Amino acid sequence: MTPTYHGSCLCGEVNFEVHAEPILVTCCHCKNCKKYTGTVFTTNVVFPADTVNVTKGAPLVRTFHDSAQDSGNALLRRFCGLCSAPLYNSNAAGPDAERTLAVFYSALDDFPGAPADVPVRHGETAVPQVEYYGKDRAAWVRPVDGAEQVSSKYLLDLGGAVE
Repeated sequence: MTPTYHGSCLCGEVNFEVHAEPILVTCCHCKNCKKYTGTVFTTNVVFPADTVNVTKGAPLVRTFHDSAQDSGNALLRRFCGLCSAPLYNSNAAGPDAERTLAVFYSALDDFPGAPADVPVRHGETAVPQVEYYGKDRAAWVRPVDGAEQVSSKYLLDLGGAVE
């Protein structure tokens, strides 16, 4: 049975569901993700594309086309137009544009996050398995134990990662 995860923005005026098993949990330390969220890194849950359904507040969902990615992968960053809370990203073009969707970890209301040994899929856990842009990591932030460290962003092969 396909799981359903529920998400929302900070003000609660946008609600969404994701109807899929997660592919991967990631952290990103790139400058754009830091600027977009005002944090030192983002944590995302990657799902297959076209698995999100906005159930409340669809007219409030705004999109920022972020073409300033040093990887060359422009992102469509979706957020609430009222409270500005980030919701999810997708690639604007390229091989991953039709394949994956990255939902901000904290936008999900019922995604298992603690303890770290909560099973998510096929024995995986809710802790990040990949960290992107470790070269831009804040000096006081330590790498996630066991996570693959990648210097930039690479495309996902649903069976693994390819650069």
